[in-house]
Amino acid sequence: MKILKILFLSILTLVGVSLIWRWTSRKRSLPCPTWLANLLDSSWSDWLLGTQTTLDRIGLKPDQKVLEVGPGPGRLLIPAAKRVQPGGEVFGLDIQPGMLNRLNARAARAGVSNLIALLGDASQPQFPPESFDVVYLCTVLGEIPDREATIQQCYAALKPEGILSITEIFPDPHYQSRATVQRLAEAAGFRLQAMLGPWYLFTANFAKA
Repeated sequence: MKILKILFLSILTLVGVSLIWRWTSRKRSLPCPTWLANLLDSSWSDWLLGTQTTLDRIGLKPDQKVLEVGPGPGRLLIPAAKRVQPGGEVFGLDIQPGMLNRLNARAARAGVSNLIALLGDASQPQFPPESFDVVYLCTVLGEIPDREATIQQCYAALKPEGILSITEIFPDPHYQSRATVQRLAEAAGFRLQAMLGPWYLFTANFAKA
């Protein structure tokens, strides 16, 4: 009985923290802290979060120029860099210098040379118009207070018929529903191309209209 009580209180605490974090993120940017990056640097996290499945759904191809918004330590971006070879190039835009340091270190250890890490706010212009074939976000959109401006910047940065790919995973505290993702993307001028996977781990691909 005591163990069950402790387990119940632990779950209740986690839910409470998740809800508070989610609500606070509506007012200010609260990205995943750098000290939690170790949780994303393992084969276990690759399996749990569906790294290869997500990359398959995004549909990266050789010779593409790709941007990930909020790459963190590079769980997706480093294997993405390998998928766009030969001839391709990937960029990671993050607001946390600590995450970018980890990303660069991991890329160097993996022998990845076609990856560029940049510090910046995704809701502000960071790239020339029509720079990328693909822009993607994974469990990041909900961390950004101005989601509308961010999606608009993604639209501007994509080439004509470029792809915006958004992946959401429940129970991430910043989880965005399918309906919310589609509404934000279509409001910026994108058209839905495909909605892949179950509601708790889905990838929505949109084409620049």
